Amino acid sequence: MTPNISWIRGSNALTLLRERLSSKLVNHKQKLSRSSCAVFIPVCHKENRLNLLYTKRTETLNSHTGQISFPGGRCEDGETVRETSIREMCEEIGVAPSQVWGNLSRPVVSLKMENVYACVGYIGHVEELDFKLSVNEVSHMFTVPIDELALSRRERVYTNQRSQRQWEMLADRIESDADTPPAQERVDTIRRISKITEYNMPVFPSPIESDPDIWGLTAVMTDRLLYAAFRVNGYKKHDFTAGAR
Repeated sequence: MTPNISWIRGSNALTLLRERLSSKLVNHKQKLSRSSCAVFIPVCHKENRLNLLYTKRTETLNSHTGQISFPGGRCEDGETVRETSIREMCEEIGVAPSQVWGNLSRPVVSLKMENVYACVGYIGHVEELDFKLSVNEVSHMFTVPIDELALSRRERVYTNQRSQRQWEMLADRIESDADTPPAQERVDTIRRISKITEYNMPVFPSPIESDPDIWGLTAVMTDRLLYAAFRVNGYKKHDFTAGAR
């Protein structure tokens, strides 16, 4: 079923989006260490439509070269998610948010077993912003209308690169951190993934033909934001284990 998301194109879309996300976002105040990372998901206007902004990493970086990402990086000792994500965005694209709405409720865990947190906020109209890209980190940036993202999600099958023991250790860690229904649901999903050799990941097409798709952790975070915004309109939560083997 195609989600009915026409409201995101209306004149009050920004207010409605913030209201939709408000109950799903949290304010992580804990101080993080350098073992964690944080990104900023920049909501913006372009030609009077709400977009998300993405960057393409340069080919000279040590990791994730040439991939599509949100501005972000490794936490400095003692920083919060908000502090890291805003600092990294200022360093990478030269703008700061005009509104900070909060953080996605839980981190995404990378293949290196590192927690990657995401902060969400609004940066303004791109036509009015003075971007200054870090030539060492950012090849270029682009935006995608949020409604197009919600209607263009695909799925791609990946080989499970973690051992069953690694997945089980991750599930044990999450289970010990919080004894809540959402945490338990996530633990159950991870234990299912630990037993399969392939799994599905969300993928979104890039508007630039020469760029790779939006995939990996960036696609997972995009999908979580879209689900929070459009769940009541029929947007389905991505199932990592659907059709996997």
